[in-house]
Amino acid sequence: MNNIMAQRKQQLEQVKLKHAVLKETMGFTENKKLHLVYDTLKIEKDLEIDTTQILNYDNRIEYQELQTQQRLSQYNVLYQKLSFAPAVSLFANYNILYYNDQLSDLYNNSFPNSLAGIQLSLPLFQGTKRLQNIRLAQLQLNRMDWDKIALEKQMNSEYVQSLGAYKGFLNEWKLQKENVEMAKDVYQVVMLQYNSGIKTFLDVTVAETDLRTAELNYLNALYQVLSSTLDVKKAIGIVNISP
Repeated sequence: MNNIMAQRKQQLEQVKLKHAVLKETMGFTENKKLHLVYDTLKIEKDLEIDTTQILNYDNRIEYQELQTQQRLSQYNVLYQKLSFAPAVSLFANYNILYYNDQLSDLYNNSFPNSLAGIQLSLPLFQGTKRLQNIRLAQLQLNRMDWDKIALEKQMNSEYVQSLGAYKGFLNEWKLQKENVEMAKDVYQVVMLQYNSGIKTFLDVTVAETDLRTAELNYLNALYQVLSSTLDVKKAIGIVNISP
């Protein structure tokens, strides 16, 4: 009993710790209370997901970020190629000058002048700077293509792994659910036999312990299925989980 009470105390403290971590993750303040409400039946209904879904890379935020970087690299290659094009610019100047041999009459007469024109500049020779910049930009773009392929392989591996784990945990949860039902039936039969004087109290205790163990295993299996369901949705791109 002392050992059990010590374990219970440890678990209660762990609950407080996990409660605090959950509030931090959700952005709750320390003084604000968090009331957890859950419906086991609704949770069980949400466990079933479509395992025939085709992985769409565009749904993943990492893939979208890489596509954006790839487009930027393409624009960078185009920008470097445009360095060979001549630069055309328009310019216009307007000035007002004041001349007079008398200081008091300096600003009486003004002499405005203006200038407008078109400037064309064509860099003839810069060594191989522009060629090297184009080559570097193209190499960066090619690197993006390889990163894209590697990311697709990684996302596909995550999807297959999470889907396999989900199927395994789902089967485990169904078996543990059957174990709970059987343990309940055994406990009820043993209780009837105990009330009839056939079984001893020790048999009742063993049956009750088996029932509690089955229920605990069922809850652990349910948690594993919920966690694996979230992993599958993350791999598909339905939900985004921040680290």
